[in-house]
Amino acid sequence: MRARFRAADPRPRLGGVNLKRSALIGLGAVALLTGAFLVFLRPPVDPFDPVAWDPGPPAKIPRVTPAAGVASLGTLPGPEDLAVDASGWIYTGLLDGRVVRLRPGGRPEPFAEVGGRPLGLAFDARGHLLVANHGVGLQSVAPDGAVTLLTDQAGGEPIRFANDLAVAADGTVYFSDSNSRLNNSTLPGSAFSVYDFLEGRPRGRLLRYDPSTRTTTVLAGDLYFPNGIVVTDDQRALLVVESTRYRVTRHSLTDGTTTTFLDRLPGIGDGFTRLPDGRLLLAVYDRVPLLDERILPNTWTRRLAARLPASLLADEDDPIAGSILVIGPGGRIERSLSGLDPAPANVVPYEQGWLLGSLQGRELRTMPAVS
Repeated sequence: MRARFRAADPRPRLGGVNLKRSALIGLGAVALLTGAFLVFLRPPVDPFDPVAWDPGPPAKIPRVTPAAGVASLGTLPGPEDLAVDASGWIYTGLLDGRVVRLRPGGRPEPFAEVGGRPLGLAFDARGHLLVANHGVGLQSVAPDGAVTLLTDQAGGEPIRFANDLAVAADGTVYFSDSNSRLNNSTLPGSAFSVYDFLEGRPRGRLLRYDPSTRTTTVLAGDLYFPNGIVVTDDQRALLVVESTRYRVTRHSLTDGTTTTFLDRLPGIGDGFTRLPDGRLLLAVYDRVPLLDERILPNTWTRRLAARLPASLLADEDDPIAGSILVIGPGGRIERSLSGLDPAPANVVPYEQGWLLGSLQGRELRTMPAVS
């Protein structure tokens, strides 16, 4: 057995050497092509200076159940967020810069032309609809549809990516500015948030608008794509979703400190809602294993991905699926309602159920509330 092994040994060794040389030549060619690709093909975002980060596995969730009873209330282009007035009208902002309103079973009717891309919506105590408008700033829409720009600057810098908002009991408006550099005017198309993800730098801010003084203040900077926002029950803190870090951050309004409230989310967080019973609803997009495991942990893979055609990074015609996380007041995920396709961008209570917004989807949906 030993002799036969030795006698046969030289042939596979030689073959192995040949294979290794071929592999090295192939790898060298790939490295050369990759290097040329990185050097000569510039990304749409320039300068592009990525930082590596390994997301790791998501936290385990006690209960994962399919979302049930989801129904359509009508076809609309990108009804991202929703707000309900005292009379039961449902308001939503659309991809084309319109805000419309409707009742279940009825046809949507025009309410206001706000321009930009209306994202976060909420009513203030006067019954005016507040709009966090991507590329525009913070707006107020009177009951007759008249639009007023409240602010488009903070800390001497333009508000480029107003995203979501929350109104405190005293009327103060808190809202997120997701990226101080990128939006659909500085980078046309829908891939601007993907490049934010790929670069991995904290370019977002948490802002406060005081309606009594009409001033805007920066509460916190260096946030990773701050998105959904809620005011805590005691009005002493804000909970802010940092989408590209898979976490929720708590910002204290009493001492200005920022801590992690919830980490290792099982998805990319978007809209955030506080229920009357203290629970929280967080809309999330499914994680992408290729992104988490192969692209985000290395700077060179981030650079490579940033040079790919934008159509490969963000397909408007094929929105990603997602879930609704039900979170207890203490920050523990109690359950996940999965299998929503497209993913919900926001979840808003309405009568005995929930309304589901959609960033790029074409339907406004509803589902029964889950206890």
